[in-house]
Amino acid sequence: MVDYVIAGSGSAGAVLATRLTENPDVKVILVEAGKDRSRNLFVTMPAGSYAMMGNKIFDWSILAEPDPSIGGRRINWSGGKMLGGSSSINGMVYVRGNRDDYTRWVEAGADGWGWPEMLPYFLKAENYQGAPSQWHGSHGPLKVGHQNARHELVDAVIGAFVNNGVPHREEYCDGDQYGVYENLTTAPGGRRSSTAVTYLAEARKRPNLTIMTETTVDKVLISEGRATGLRVIRGGVASDIMARTTLVCAGALNSPAILMRSGIGPAQALSALGIPVVADLPVGQNLQDHCGLTYSKLVDVPTYNSPFGPWTIGKNLLRWLAKKDGPMSSAAVQVMAGLRSSPELPEADIAVSFIPLAIGFEKGKPQMHKQPGITIGGNCMRPDSRGEIRLASSDPHAAPIIDHRLLGDERDVRRLIAFGKFLDRLFRTEPLASHVVADNFPAETPRDDAEWEALIRATSGIGYHAAGTCRMGGADAVLDPQLRVRGIEGLRVVDASVMPSLVSGNTNAATIAIAERAAELLSQVRR
Repeated sequence: MVDYVIAGSGSAGAVLATRLTENPDVKVILVEAGKDRSRNLFVTMPAGSYAMMGNKIFDWSILAEPDPSIGGRRINWSGGKMLGGSSSINGMVYVRGNRDDYTRWVEAGADGWGWPEMLPYFLKAENYQGAPSQWHGSHGPLKVGHQNARHELVDAVIGAFVNNGVPHREEYCDGDQYGVYENLTTAPGGRRSSTAVTYLAEARKRPNLTIMTETTVDKVLISEGRATGLRVIRGGVASDIMARTTLVCAGALNSPAILMRSGIGPAQALSALGIPVVADLPVGQNLQDHCGLTYSKLVDVPTYNSPFGPWTIGKNLLRWLAKKDGPMSSAAVQVMAGLRSSPELPEADIAVSFIPLAIGFEKGKPQMHKQPGITIGGNCMRPDSRGEIRLASSDPHAAPIIDHRLLGDERDVRRLIAFGKFLDRLFRTEPLASHVVADNFPAETPRDDAEWEALIRATSGIGYHAAGTCRMGGADAVLDPQLRVRGIEGLRVVDASVMPSLVSGNTNAATIAIAERAAELLSQVRR
């Protein structure tokens, strides 16, 4: 029997495995369904994200149910399937969210998870590559820094925001994201810093850590109201791993599936699948993701989509291999902004991203546009729309059912209409306007709110920031504020699924901070 068994090696599981094994007397087994792809070119090279999304070698790539709120479209939900999880496949944007995000967690019953309590864990995780700052840590495993490549239109984009009344921010990691800024990334120096190559790099050398890759978690073993470990499948053979404490860290899509297969979840749904109910809890409910709108224009300077072809790819690849710079070395997003969809709001509620490339659809499917272009998109930082995760069956190899209403709440539609109108003004504002030569998407600007809504419902997509499906909080939540599953001893969930509500931005940094705090909570229990 080991002290801890961890299901999932992503942004949370890798952190827990590393921090817990700092105590040489603690034995940990880390279970991962995917392989160790830490040295794979697509994983290490920042531009490789495009090649991994939707590729089931790297990505869970689960197709959601038809969504009536977006015209019945089905969206592919991604998650990293390898050591490092989604930190090995994501867009490498470093965002913490707004300070009031964490106030809302406390108000939802998650005592001890406010901004003052969380900030030390952001700092603890971070190895900031910039100038010393009270808002950044310099001794953690996670490398964070500025972009390794900077497109020539960055200044024009920032200038257009400023000329629309949006302030230029030098620091956005202080809990206030209102303004426009050059975002930080987890790929400083031109290489991805996933939790696999940061946290686990040293931890995997420790004799008290065992890592099991290509191993599927079936369920949590439970006896007399206590978790006793995990049942796993490796090479087609099932076996049990016994542990004093079981930690489920498989992400907002797969963690609820593991719990439900274990008999923890909505009693009626589990009984219908023949799964004995151990604890009747709202597992899988409260599913959230960022819903957004994108605008793209063709411009008069080269961008990352044009020139494009074998010669350009080869040249940029060689440049990355030799110097770790150039287009292949950079995260896609190079400028971000936080906007208020209504002037009376106390904080930003729209997150905006600038990408120096454009996608075309000339042949009926997405591909790099033949002409240089840029894309500016944004999403509702804190969407009101919700969905759920359900089980298709008790088979651990079956993907969970994702049933989400991306625009199920009209408040999200209204926010995006306001944002769309802002985007239209932005592209017509100098110094950006003089670089725009033609429309790309949409082909025509909507004329009224009805046309804006039609465009949004026809095109809106997710931010790949699933959260909330095993939420912590008060007595009606799945978890208590210590991340313990209610009614089951020795079982905790640690990942983005524990968030009562989405943070106002990308979820990777917040998930890592959650795991840092969880590791400390667990260590305090042992003491």
